[in-house]
Amino acid sequence: MRATILTLSLTAVALAAAFTSSRAQATSPHVRIGTYDSRAVAIAFVASRFNPVSGKLRELEAAKAAGDERKVAELEAWGPRFQRALHRQGFGRVPVDDLLAHVEERLPDAARKAGVEAIVFASNWSAEGIEVVDVTGEVVALFEPSERTLATIAELSRLAPVDLDELDKDTQKH
Repeated sequence: MRATILTLSLTAVALAAAFTSSRAQATSPHVRIGTYDSRAVAIAFVASRFNPVSGKLRELEAAKAAGDERKVAELEAWGPRFQRALHRQGFGRVPVDDLLAHVEERLPDAARKAGVEAIVFASNWSAEGIEVVDVTGEVVALFEPSERTLATIAELSRLAPVDLDELDKDTQKH
């Protein structure tokens, strides 16, 4: 009888420990997803070696010197389109996949450094057990920003994104 009571007691303790352990595991985050501020990525890109503007300006000057009116027209049309896209990306909430394409092969390094399984633009909702982590710093670092660029990003992060309609109105004024 004593052996049966002892066995039942040990079994109860083991079950309680297992339940407590599995419950703790269920409520603690086990998947970490990284998100970033797309505006910060756009600012880092603009100041990086990946920004094509200086190359396009050289192409424009060469096309003008060569009298290539078609190329001149093409490049002169490219500038405002590119500026509008960057303006929206740098001040609004707009995807920056085209900018991240320049550092795509290094995104896994940023994810490992931040300890996340994925890096996504935004998470509107997540289930229990998923932790959403801001990895803006790790993603921005892929563009090798200067201290000045980092200061600009820090200032921008204190501001709310600008509504896209307002950005478009501002762009049309210029």
